[in-house]
Amino acid sequence: MSKLLVKHDNSKRRLTITWPEGYSSEYPYIWLRHHLFHPATGRPEQGTDDDCLIIEPIEAAELSEAVLQEELLVLRWANDGAETHHDLLSLRKSCLMKKSRSGRRRIPVLWGKPEAKEFPWTRVSELNKPIKRFHIFRRLRDFGIILLDGLGDAPGTLLDIASCFGPIRRTHYGELFDVRSLPKDNSGEGENIGATASNSQAPHIDEDYRDNVPGISFFHCIKAAPNDRGASIYLDGFAASERLRKRDPSSFKFLTNVPLMSKADRNPLERFRSRTRSIAVDDDDVVRGVSMSDRVLPPLDLPIELVEPAYCALASFQKEIYDYSKALELVLKPGQCVVFDNQRILHTRRSFEPSDGERWLQQLSVDRDEFNNSLQVLALQTGHPKEAEYEQDSGLLTQVRMPVEPTNSSQ
Repeated sequence: MSKLLVKHDNSKRRLTITWPEGYSSEYPYIWLRHHLFHPATGRPEQGTDDDCLIIEPIEAAELSEAVLQEELLVLRWANDGAETHHDLLSLRKSCLMKKSRSGRRRIPVLWGKPEAKEFPWTRVSELNKPIKRFHIFRRLRDFGIILLDGLGDAPGTLLDIASCFGPIRRTHYGELFDVRSLPKDNSGEGENIGATASNSQAPHIDEDYRDNVPGISFFHCIKAAPNDRGASIYLDGFAASERLRKRDPSSFKFLTNVPLMSKADRNPLERFRSRTRSIAVDDDDVVRGVSMSDRVLPPLDLPIELVEPAYCALASFQKEIYDYSKALELVLKPGQCVVFDNQRILHTRRSFEPSDGERWLQQLSVDRDEFNNSLQVLALQTGHPKEAEYEQDSGLLTQVRMPVEPTNSSQ
């Protein structure tokens, strides 16, 4: 670290570090002085009853000296006599240049049928070994899907298995939900559709009528439909989005910018409404979340001039989503479980004949932030600290940091 070159410019309120490899990182003074703030006690000059404000007048900061002390950069501030200490390795990891910031985000691994054929089945007992569990979790994060075997066919088993991924999510369905076929003559509103039906379905994500859409979903097979019917189908929504971007960029742009309504009011206890983008991208334009479910998509509530473009964009996207030539298709057997990112992977099933015998899966979910936390804590515990430093993917909640013109006070 002795070959570092450190310069500061009080007129621009920027400190520049040129690293031994030749590239430079810039740091605004206000960002460096943020290190005076302690999350428990606030700033040094604050009294015990003062409000914990970390923002100070940006133009007040003036640096008198920047000194290298082994692995530390010591900054002495002329405006108030304060001194901040900065670990050089941490500064390098926190570089604010675009390439460095993008490098702190994982890029999803896109897949289609050829890659899906190579997806391994993993014995659920492997989750008991921390290093094995880390690799399983990392694969789930990168590909959006993993296949588990050896759970047995006892109802409720999934609650114990899934808990190592994170706390089990509870909704108005409860924690554990049965996807179990009913006889065709079972009548009543909400019957013989969705989870209780035997007909084929369009690829979809689950429950995108919620503000916080379910994250990591688990489908555990208790009973398989006879005669190898009722096959499960999974498609990579991110790969479908990229195909749409290439083939129809205007529809891609529309769906990444215009939130659409989803709703559920299938019985007297359901009154869910939510708007979300069909394709969520981050400010690097990387797809981070997908929302599509025909069963909870009402007639569109949009300004009239956007209605026809919205339907055209959705139809174009569905051409990619409904392309089963890109899908993973399998007939789940009792004891097998598919774990997938519900904000990326669309799922569906083939039809089956319920009079031949029932098809019974059990389903639950873990929130994405809880799973990401479990993965990164496990990364630290198993000697993979870099994996614990990636920015956690927010899925459909990904926000785009739009470029803005700086104000006079921040120039």
